[in-house]
Amino acid sequence: MNEKEHFERLNKYYIKSKAGYDIFLWGSKHFGFYPKSKKVTEREAQVLMQDLVAKKLKLSADDLVLDAGCGQGVISTYLAKKYGCKIEGITPIHFEIDKANLLAKKLKVSDKINYSLMDYSDMEFKNNYFDCIYTIETLSHSVNIRKTLKEFHRVLKKGGRIALFEYTIAEDNCFSKYEIKILNKVSHASTMDSLGDFRHDKFQGTLKEAGFKDVIVEHISENVGPSLGRLRKFAILPYYLFVKPFGLQEKFPNVTAAVEFYKMAKKGLIRYNIFTAVK
Repeated sequence: MNEKEHFERLNKYYIKSKAGYDIFLWGSKHFGFYPKSKKVTEREAQVLMQDLVAKKLKLSADDLVLDAGCGQGVISTYLAKKYGCKIEGITPIHFEIDKANLLAKKLKVSDKINYSLMDYSDMEFKNNYFDCIYTIETLSHSVNIRKTLKEFHRVLKKGGRIALFEYTIAEDNCFSKYEIKILNKVSHASTMDSLGDFRHDKFQGTLKEAGFKDVIVEHISENVGPSLGRLRKFAILPYYLFVKPFGLQEKFPNVTAAVEFYKMAKKGLIRYNIFTAVK
């Protein structure tokens, strides 16, 4: 599949999924971070996840930051407003640019953020440009993850920091035939064409191959589990009433993922990780 077809599919997926993200995640596309020490709501957990991005990047007001896969601007506007940094947000999804700009205007941070329609595997920024780069649950949409990581390395300043909040999956032989079938259906329907490159305990090696050093990986699946469990509660009835009985998993990938990926995550087949590194 060529890049044009890939991004056409990706745009169709997000257009189709827009209402669901708006209703259940308030326009964001990321899970929340639930601390073990106290009870929080989903919205509070999402804010905690956003603060965790800042913490892992050691963010300051002097930083120029790349939000690679910025969505509708939920994270970037929050970080710009709270931490005072300047941010370049990029996305290949057309409608997200206008939504992000509207949010930045509403939160009065338009002077700190610029949004562009761009593929993060082929960016228009000059070399050694950013102090920090982050992604949240977006890199599996890359056409070529190794090319993407090399681009991140190119545009990051020497000594710059990177934080990637991403899933990894077990090796294929750890899944049942049914689980592999579901994984492939959801991955194809949601254009997660690089998911197979995100393997447990191996993706940090891919970061090193791209030139990054001091790579650290943290597994935070337990902290994200309640967020996935919340979505499962909304999805479980429609999934077992008509999605699964009629084999409609590829038509309803988010409903399917909320139920089936929850079970896989419970078995350790899917993990949620934070990868940090420097150039």
